[in-house]
Amino acid sequence: MGKGMKLIWVVLVLLLVGAGNPVSAQLTKDENLSRFDDRPLHFGFYLGLNTMDYRFAHYNDLTQNPVVSAQGSSFMAEADKRFYNGVHSYRVESYPLKPGFTVGGVINLRMNKGVDFRFTPGMSLGSRQLLFTDNISQYMKSTTYGGILYPGLTYERYTTTPSAYIDIPFGFRYKGFRSGNLRPYIYGGAAYRRDLESKRISESVLHLNRNGYYAEVAFGIDTYFPYFRFTGEFKYSCGLNNLLNFDVSATNPPYYSYVLKSLKSNIFTLIFYFE
Repeated sequence: MGKGMKLIWVVLVLLLVGAGNPVSAQLTKDENLSRFDDRPLHFGFYLGLNTMDYRFAHYNDLTQNPVVSAQGSSFMAEADKRFYNGVHSYRVESYPLKPGFTVGGVINLRMNKGVDFRFTPGMSLGSRQLLFTDNISQYMKSTTYGGILYPGLTYERYTTTPSAYIDIPFGFRYKGFRSGNLRPYIYGGAAYRRDLESKRISESVLHLNRNGYYAEVAFGIDTYFPYFRFTGEFKYSCGLNNLLNFDVSATNPPYYSYVLKSLKSNIFTLIFYFE
C-alpha cells in the first residue's frame, strides 16, 4: 500500500472516530440547521484527496492477442524482432500509489425524505507510476542441438503517467436517520471522465483512450454546523471500459499495449463537502 493510500485511510479513520465520539459537541440535543434537509435544492463545493490506480489483465503470449495475429505475417515478422529477441515475458503494474487533488461543485436535489439526487462536476489531478518488467533469457541457436535457453536477467523501469480528469459524476444518496448533528449515508452512482493529459501518457509504451466510464459507491457522515453542513466521504470509482488503444497504424506501436488484454482505471477519493 502506497503512502498516499495510507494517508487517506488514516484521515478517514480519524474523521469517523471523531464524528462518532459520544462526548462530541455535535451530539448535543440542540440541532443545527434543523430544516436544511427539507430544502428542495441546494448548492455547495468540495475539496478532496485522491489516489489513482489501474487494473491490468495480461496475455501470457503476444500471439494470443487477436489484434496482433490479425495483422498477418509481415506484422508478426516485425513483432518477432521487437518482442521475441530474447524477451519471454512482459509485466506491467501500478506501484507505488501517489496522492492527488480533487475539487468541484455540488448540486443537490431532494427526491424525498431519505433520498437525494447529486450532481458533482469537478476536476481531479493525479498520476500513476507504472512499473514495467521484462524477463530476459538468452536464446542460443545451434545447428546440431537446436535452440538452448539460458537463464537471464529481469529488467525493471518506471514511468509516471499524469492525469487531469474532467469529472461528471451523478448518483443518488440514501440517508440514514439523523442523530443530533450527525447523519450517515451511502451513495451509488456513475461518472464520465475525460483525461486531458492522455496524449502525453507514455506513448512509447502505452496508448490510452481519453474517455472513461465509472461505477461509483461511497459512504460518509454529514455534520451540521450553525451556518453550513460539512461532510466527510470516502468514494471508490471503478472503471468499466478498457482504456487501451491498439494503434496498429503507428510507425512504432507501443509494445506494452499488445501484451495487455485490458487496462481499467480505479480511483479512491476522500472528499470534504461544504454545503
